[in-house]
Amino acid sequence: MIETDILVIGAGPAGLATAIALRRRASGEKPRVVVLDKGRSPGSHVLSGAIIDPSGFKGLLTDEEVAKLPCEAKVVKESFRCNMTRGFSVKIPWVPQLMSSKDFPVVSLTKVTAYLAQIAQKEGAEFYTGYAVTELVEKDGRIVGARTGEKGLDKNGAKKSNYLASEEIRAKVTVLAEGGCGILTDKLIAEKKLQGVRPPTYAIAIKELIEVPSGTQTAGEVMHTFGWPADFNTYGGGFVYHVSETQVMVGYAYALDYARAEIDPFRLFRRFKSSSAVAPHIKGGKSVAYGAKVIPEGGFYSVPTPYVPGCLIVGDGAGLVDSLRIKGVHIAFQSAQVAAAAMLGELAGSGEAGPKYFELLKSTTGWKEMERVRNVRASFSWGMPYGVMAAGLAWMTCGKFPNFRVPGCDEGDAKAMKPLEKGALEREAADDVEAAPTQPDRLTDVFMSGTVHEEDQPCHLRLRDPSKCAECEATYGSPCTRFCPAEVYRREGERLQIDFSNCLHCKTCKIKCPFENIDWTFPQGGDGPRYTRM
Repeated sequence: MIETDILVIGAGPAGLATAIALRRRASGEKPRVVVLDKGRSPGSHVLSGAIIDPSGFKGLLTDEEVAKLPCEAKVVKESFRCNMTRGFSVKIPWVPQLMSSKDFPVVSLTKVTAYLAQIAQKEGAEFYTGYAVTELVEKDGRIVGARTGEKGLDKNGAKKSNYLASEEIRAKVTVLAEGGCGILTDKLIAEKKLQGVRPPTYAIAIKELIEVPSGTQTAGEVMHTFGWPADFNTYGGGFVYHVSETQVMVGYAYALDYARAEIDPFRLFRRFKSSSAVAPHIKGGKSVAYGAKVIPEGGFYSVPTPYVPGCLIVGDGAGLVDSLRIKGVHIAFQSAQVAAAAMLGELAGSGEAGPKYFELLKSTTGWKEMERVRNVRASFSWGMPYGVMAAGLAWMTCGKFPNFRVPGCDEGDAKAMKPLEKGALEREAADDVEAAPTQPDRLTDVFMSGTVHEEDQPCHLRLRDPSKCAECEATYGSPCTRFCPAEVYRREGERLQIDFSNCLHCKTCKIKCPFENIDWTFPQGGDGPRYTRM
């Protein structure tokens, strides 16, 4: 058994910022900080756009460290477009103030995470990567640590020659920094009834890095879009970020509270790239990297109580994302810093960290940003015109109107799906996009994600009731075969085949299965995507 002062579960931006802040802000003897992550290395499971709001660095990194940040480019030109159809889009005459990112750094969050890990290690934090934490340890109503999963089990659960037993880590305070839809985090929220006013709602975000011919593009040019290929009843949009003269990041996010069972987000992503707004940016290019994740976009009203005795929740795991700008890295950094302050206070004997953490969190600028746009996400559930109107009102009134909670997004993403209409799959397939260097198929993209799983291990994607799959096929046409961005699920006659080795760990299946029949458990530590440029 390992004993430590602070245990951080998750080596993403929030977890690493927590470790840095703890070690730097301690007066006198510094606390022992242990960071565990299921990825092969820090950043290997991290993906984002990403244009970072630099306000999050304040108080966390020195000016010299910020200057050395692995920044791909800074935003020099930005535009905002409404896609009406594949061939027609309307450029908004100005970039809305709330959406502007002028001079912000454009980064690979994978690289930024690896950079933060280096800083945390220099400060004395201890890292153990390739270990999946599968269970929190509770004693007398308090979280007192966690337990890692076993390694070296075969597909039947028997021990192989390389078997490693689970390890228990005891800590005075445990920090959950798993990211969006974290398994331990969601379980804790459900068991302790920490839910926010609304259930969490998510978007599936799909991203590629595309190499383009030299001299055709401008580094630092960025574009955001909304509208097509999403219908006007679903929250969706995309981005194009020119990170250099020869590399372009292209991404598309689609809300998982969509109703149409025939929807395939990967197919929407391909359509997005084929649109007249996007195609010129990637002309003559070739896709070279791929990934997918879920974004907790429920916003202010979906934030849970982010603590229980002995445990704090930081970053995306607590739903700390600006649901209009779809930005959360800077808020994750802020939550990490106030969490560190609260924990250092507890270690010094000034009381339980949890309530103090929540109090300090509410004083951050990131929390106030979320409060300002608290009604935007729910308004979009009523349709695009209502959402745009709500965003405008939030901007003009600084969030003061409407001064009530707009209804919407109250059921959860899984319950939003409607039965499959006759002929819907055929109509959806008719608008497919031909294969091209910038339009690889799904399995080619999965290969470019670098995802690897030892196949002789128990499947980490488990059906709670396999008999429900027949009912799901009859009612919804097995939507898991479409909403998964990695082709993990496919029909083989009457049987649902699960190719777990393709899994990108996005957890869309856990969120969107209409019967909530998929239990996402942990594969052995070190498995999963191996992002290097996402």
